[in-house]
Amino acid sequence: MKKILAFIALAIAFTSCSDNEIINDKLEGKNEVVIEFDNGFAEDKLLLGTSTYTNGNDETLTINSFDYIVSNFVLVTEEGEEFVYPKEESYFIISEGGGDKPKKIQISLKDVPAGKYTKIKFGIGVDQERFIEGQAVQQDFWTLAESYNLTWSWQAGYKFVVLEGNYKENATDNPFMLHIASRGTTVDLYKEVTLPMDVAIVSNEQSPQLHIKVDANTMLDGKSKIKLSEGATIMGGDKASLIAENYTEMFMVHHVHHTNHH
Repeated sequence: MKKILAFIALAIAFTSCSDNEIINDKLEGKNEVVIEFDNGFAEDKLLLGTSTYTNGNDETLTINSFDYIVSNFVLVTEEGEEFVYPKEESYFIISEGGGDKPKKIQISLKDVPAGKYTKIKFGIGVDQERFIEGQAVQQDFWTLAESYNLTWSWQAGYKFVVLEGNYKENATDNPFMLHIASRGTTVDLYKEVTLPMDVAIVSNEQSPQLHIKVDANTMLDGKSKIKLSEGATIMGGDKASLIAENYTEMFMVHHVHHTNHH
């Protein structure tokens, strides 16, 4: 009897292993990975023009614009293998909208190969390598960026992150503008981030959606504390560099969910 039970247990164990192998073997083909950027300010949802926020420097603000460029996406598997998304297709604008700008908080990475991905890497802004390829190579994206007010002159280049609104000082509303970017090829503020995440499974059957929480407050209240009362228009100089360092910390993958998608 014991021998029969042992045989049955062994058969079950073998079947379980085989099932797992079959499940793993099924991860084949390609699918899309959708990334949604959930923009907030501190612990609150970001609402343009209507909500009042208090930053970590005890300044009260309203936000009228929050727009930024993300680029050069890389997905990393459990084993550390990297899928680098094609560079020419890897530049996107995220915007809370406002004015004549359509809201744009979701992007799609097409034809991602099957795998179990546990990290995502991307850039904030446009890298120097891409910029020096010239305007003709980037014309479509440049035109799109222009429509979101994310460009200066071609020589000066793109604006990477724009946060605009009003802050209160002595009960008076004052405008503020943070336009953070490289300056042509002389100042390089392009940054990269690597974010851990729950396993995102890609296969013919599975298409994951990543929800990235973004905290715009981190621009002013991160490693460096930036007081708007000490200068409310920042488009370059040391403070722009400090804000660029700050905003590398404003992204986190909040959760991943999957849909059956062919």
